[in-house]
Amino acid sequence: VTLVEVLVSITLLSIVLITIMNIFPQMGMMNKHNEDKSQAINAVKELLVEWQNAQDIKDFLVNQSVSPIPRGGMLVGNDYVFTDSNGNYDVTIKIKKTSDLSTFPSKAHVIHIILKNGKVVSETQGYVII
Repeated sequence: VTLVEVLVSITLLSIVLITIMNIFPQMGMMNKHNEDKSQAINAVKELLVEWQNAQDIKDFLVNQSVSPIPRGGMLVGNDYVFTDSNGNYDVTIKIKKTSDLSTFPSKAHVIHIILKNGKVVSETQGYVII
């Protein structure tokens, strides 16, 4: 084995190792992004369940002539809009003023929850059944 062959093999091995080492920080960044996304999805699902079961919201939707709108909400078009914060997220919750389904005796109002952290991180929809 000549010195030139050893130098060429070390050079090739170095190029391969440097290329592989550049992949690890990108994998770590993607893992962190996926972890943040999973936490946001879980947070928005928990909020959905909380708002679907909130008795003050259900009572208000039954008798919408009562003032004020609970939890600091406001009427925007055909939606009741609520804003809040949940940890690192800004939360916007929209509940349709009118029932989406004409079932009897219960009514279902669409609820749309959006989590933002400078940009939309996660969102979900469901129904508040009264």
